[in-house]
Amino acid sequence: MKFGCQLPQDDPDIDHIFEVAKECENLGYDSVWTYDHLSPYWIRSSRSLEAWTLLSAIAARTSKIRIGSLVTNVALRNPALLAKMTSTVDRISGGRLIVGLGIGDRMSVKELHSYGYHFSTLRERLTLMRESITALKALWTGKKVSVKGQTLKVCNAICLPTPMQEPHPPIWVGGKHHGVIDVAVESADGWNCWGLSEQESRDRMRYFTTKCAQLHRDPRGLTLSWAGSPLPLQPNRIGVQSMRSQLAAQAKIGIDYFIASFPAKTNHKAYQAFAETVRSLS
Repeated sequence: MKFGCQLPQDDPDIDHIFEVAKECENLGYDSVWTYDHLSPYWIRSSRSLEAWTLLSAIAARTSKIRIGSLVTNVALRNPALLAKMTSTVDRISGGRLIVGLGIGDRMSVKELHSYGYHFSTLRERLTLMRESITALKALWTGKKVSVKGQTLKVCNAICLPTPMQEPHPPIWVGGKHHGVIDVAVESADGWNCWGLSEQESRDRMRYFTTKCAQLHRDPRGLTLSWAGSPLPLQPNRIGVQSMRSQLAAQAKIGIDYFIASFPAKTNHKAYQAFAETVRSLS
C-alpha cells in the first residue's frame, strides 16, 4: 500500500511548499504531486503556482520521494513540448517522475477560455490523450518523431536527452469517465480518480476489470490510485478512525495507492496521521 500528498500550490509561501515536500519525504511518503490548473476554479482567489515549474523546483530539493502531476491537462501543451519538459524533470529528479495525464472537465471551461484555450468535445479530448501518449512514448526514445493525428501534428521532433527511467517514466491516466479508464487500460501504467465514493469506486473497478479482460491485460500491471481529502480533519482533532474506515473501504475494492489533499496550513500531525493510517492497511 503506497501513499502520497498533493502539494499546497495555492500557498504563496514557496518555502512552506518546500517544507511540506521535505516533511513528506521524511515521513516516508512515496510521492508528492502538483495539479495542473492555471486558475483553479475551487479557489476563490484563483491563486496557484504552475505545476511543472514547481515540480522542477521540488525535484531539485528532494532526493528520494517520487514526484508527479495529478494530472496534466493534455490540451495545455503540445506532446513534443511535454516530452521535453518531462525528460528534463525526470533528469533533475534522478529518475523519480510519474507523468499523470488528464483530459480536463467542464468545471475548467472558464479557466481554459480565459487563457485562450479551446474546450473540445469529450471524444476529441480522449483522442488527444491517446495520440499524446503515443507521441510521448515515441519521443522519449530519442528518435525523430512525426505524428499527424486527428488532434495533433508533430514534424521530425526529437527529445534529447531522454528521460532517465527505462523505458520511460510511468504514465498515469486520471479521470472517472469510462473512456478515460479505456485509455488507462490500453496504454498507461496507472489509473487515478479524484474523490470517488466507495460505490463509485466499486462501479469503476468493475468496469476496469471488464476492460482488462477484453484487452487481455493483467489488471495487476496497473497502479490503481485514489486521491482526495481524507476527512474528517478539524483544527484540534484528527478523525483517524473515520479516515481509516474511509481508506479501508477503498482498499477492499482494489485501490493500492492513496494520495491526500490537505488544506494549505495543515499541521504536521495530519500528515503523520495519514501516513500511519495507510500503513495500518497493509
